[in-house]
Amino acid sequence: MKELKKRITAIIIMALGIVALGGCGSGKEKEKSLIRVGTMPYYLGVPIEVIQDKGLDEKYGFSMEVVDFPSGGSMSEALGAGEWDIGPIGAGGMTAVSNYNAMLIADVEYEMDGAWIIARPDSDIVAAGSNLSDYPEVIGSTDTVKGKTVLGTVGNISHYMAIDYVSKFGLSIEDVEFLNMETSNVYTAFVSGQGDLACIGSPSAGLKLLAEGYVLVGGLKQQGNPQQDCMIVSEEFYKESYDECVKFMAAWLEACGYLNADQTYEEEMVTKFYTDHGRTDFTEKDVADECGWNTYNDMDNIFEKETGVWMKELVKCYVGAGAMDESVYQALETNIDTKVITDAIQLIKEAQEK
Repeated sequence: MKELKKRITAIIIMALGIVALGGCGSGKEKEKSLIRVGTMPYYLGVPIEVIQDKGLDEKYGFSMEVVDFPSGGSMSEALGAGEWDIGPIGAGGMTAVSNYNAMLIADVEYEMDGAWIIARPDSDIVAAGSNLSDYPEVIGSTDTVKGKTVLGTVGNISHYMAIDYVSKFGLSIEDVEFLNMETSNVYTAFVSGQGDLACIGSPSAGLKLLAEGYVLVGGLKQQGNPQQDCMIVSEEFYKESYDECVKFMAAWLEACGYLNADQTYEEEMVTKFYTDHGRTDFTEKDVADECGWNTYNDMDNIFEKETGVWMKELVKCYVGAGAMDESVYQALETNIDTKVITDAIQLIKEAQEK
């Protein structure tokens, strides 16, 4: 009888062991996937902070490795090198799409201001005043702009802004000297005496220049082309990890909803994101101004505007200026796909119903 009990006990222990091992196996299968998120230390990346703050990565079953870049050009090149999977980007997105077959799946902002062109107060550009009836906030003239030195970053928003600005006066980018440098260096170079115009993609740096007496002569909104950054995904991640794209965008859109709903919380998250990502060039007022100007696309408003229109206009500008081949526009037309957003919104709704 005792022997029988021992045998039964042994069988039970073996069975429990099998169940335990099976449980370990299923635990590994449910291990959260890692998503490498590329970003820059600007407004476009703040929802990443909210995803972490609200635990939305946990909610949707993924973890993030955040990869920082100083500008869109270097960010685009890193995508081509396979260093990140998905993330918000500005003008650099056009080269990521055309050169590395990335997918453009969403626009980041609903409305935006803060990308500006700034001149010295004693500049003849400022003295020329407003001469364009269609763009009354744009200052300068053909004669005063031609031959000037413009500070900015090739391949990002400041470059596009400069091309568009000079075109308003019938000029091309070859009619000025565009001095290329990292975005973070434009302010320092300009106040040290370099250049005639500063193309500033950072509102904090722009506000600082304006407070110091420099003069706003142009900008994307002022030139009739308000900026919309975009969300892009590497070709490999889109094809092989589509479900993870959907999870990330569900978290992203939910994060944007939090930011749109409460400006006090938005200012807190903007400040934390900028600080965590190494920025010291902003004040509390800068953050409040930036949050007041800008609104994110969230699940409620993202389809109110056609996705990718701003990026298409950006590429058209480059093509028209002879700085880019027509094939880039064709690649962009092919690689805009909003299915991820549709599926992400459905995932959010399913989570709300639970």
